[in-house]
Amino acid sequence: MIRPFRLWDVALVARLQREGVPLDLETHLTRPHSPLGMALLAHLLPARDGMHTCIVDHKDEDGGSHGLAQMRQRPGRHEYIITFMAPALSSGSGAHAIWQRLLNHLAVQAGEQGGQRLYAGLPDEGEEYQIFRHAGFVAYAQEIVYHCVNLPQLPSTSPLMLRPQCERDSWGLQQLYAAATPRAVQTAEGSGQGEWELLRPRWLSQPWRRGYVWECAGEIRAAFQVRSTVTAHWIRLLYHPDDLNQVDALVVAVLMQVLKGNRNRKILWAVRTYEAGLAVALGEYGFVPVASQTLVVKHCAVWAREPALHPVAALNGKAEQAAPTVKYHV
Repeated sequence: MIRPFRLWDVALVARLQREGVPLDLETHLTRPHSPLGMALLAHLLPARDGMHTCIVDHKDEDGGSHGLAQMRQRPGRHEYIITFMAPALSSGSGAHAIWQRLLNHLAVQAGEQGGQRLYAGLPDEGEEYQIFRHAGFVAYAQEIVYHCVNLPQLPSTSPLMLRPQCERDSWGLQQLYAAATPRAVQTAEGSGQGEWELLRPRWLSQPWRRGYVWECAGEIRAAFQVRSTVTAHWIRLLYHPDDLNQVDALVVAVLMQVLKGNRNRKILWAVRTYEAGLAVALGEYGFVPVASQTLVVKHCAVWAREPALHPVAALNGKAEQAAPTVKYHV
């Protein structure tokens, strides 16, 4: 049986969170709440962050099996990301079957909520990918997270002029995304719709998003976003492949903008393997790799009832019933 989290599950979740696997590095590295803390907040404040916590509670003669999965909605988007699952596959005790059941359940839940895509970030080494692949997920990118541990002295003035992102930048950002991103990644991310939009958080515990762009001759050639929590800054940079010679200057400009705020937060920079030159530039400014993940996606389908707009034709004196229609959100 799979059911939503309830308050009497506190002891169970407290145990399972010590045995589980984080499946979204941004959530794991930037948010101070444990899976139990997130489950409690979402239970007490249901509108908060679109967080869903599911519990496997199966009892049998051998004592039964228990599992946990969490997913949250991406702000302002018809997408969900799986953030945590337990127990770890290495624990045995039917963990593989528990994960398969939970993944199928989460996909149905996301689809029923109008979700178009369901994401996760998997450890690069382990059995997780095989389980996700059998559940219909597809890998589309590798991502490495860098942490700034020894920031050198930055220049007094920025080498490039960045300006705050605004609504009129939407078309220019879409063009930049199309030029900088492989086609397979665009398909997985829905052509980046919403990926680079800025939305104000509904709750103080949600990351605060800021965005900046670099224009050259009236064209957006680079953009970056920083999502800040009370403990960390999470940075993503998008730049045109023809401007590789500007990557060093972009890193400096981004750091100078980020450091105008709270300098006590960790600075984390997510880099995908197709972003040429960025990892080398970060190494020159005190960044070291601390974690990596394989990004996977599943496109969700939801059942929809279609009204009969025309009389049903009679064949051989019997009416034929139309098959149910499946609508895909893609």
